[in-house]
Amino acid sequence: MSGLEASRITITAGKKLLIDGVDCTIPPGSVAALVGPNGAGKSTLLRALAAVQRPDAGAVVFEGADLFDLPRRERARIVAFVEQDTATETAMTVASVVGLGRLPHQSLWLEETANSAAIVARALEATSMTEFVDREFASLSGGERQRVMLARALAQEPALLLLDEPTNHLDIGAQLAVLTLLRGLAAEGMTVLAALHDLGLAATYSDHVIVLLNGTVVAAGPTAETLTPELLRKVYGVQASVLTNPVTGARVLAFSPLPDAG
Repeated sequence: MSGLEASRITITAGKKLLIDGVDCTIPPGSVAALVGPNGAGKSTLLRALAAVQRPDAGAVVFEGADLFDLPRRERARIVAFVEQDTATETAMTVASVVGLGRLPHQSLWLEETANSAAIVARALEATSMTEFVDREFASLSGGERQRVMLARALAQEPALLLLDEPTNHLDIGAQLAVLTLLRGLAAEGMTVLAALHDLGLAATYSDHVIVLLNGTVVAAGPTAETLTPELLRKVYGVQASVLTNPVTGARVLAFSPLPDAG
């Protein structure tokens, strides 16, 4: 398997260049983090990589197949995308929302596969949302909605999972639980790409990182080799120190302002 490979992705809005000829590769069965300052183009690039938004130029290939060439239904059996915006005006229960993840696997007569209910139940359990099954989705908090949408994506049984700020709205315990879940999914063979605002979480939980700045990839590769103090100084304008978590032994990043040049 070749994982996710994108080449020369270019996206414009009017006369503004949002994504400028981006190339990136996500190894199969890995957790990759897409990082960069606000306005770098992370959400826009993710939508192209998920084949939700067709770029002005470039190709997105997963395991040898051009995602934009696949019929929508077939693509939805392969790729799941969890966006930041989970608002909905439709009155649906949590169980119904998660069940939507099974639509790509239903027949043309909307017949459920034999194990669909079990798959939905496992997705709810994996995201700690089982007790919310009968709640109205619109009544949930932002963090709870985020976990429901992740459960919906898991119900799709994708080979490629893309997430835009999956830890947004979550408390620290839920953040760690979600990222631990993503690592477990990758260990089972899923390819995962998540845009992350928190560089500390990216450093601890990702195998591979893509650093985006002004719509251009300025660095990419194994996380420990890529998120260096020199790079973070250049991209974020901060002083970074690489530490070791005394409990887990994981790599930890600490930040401080740059020394006052004056």
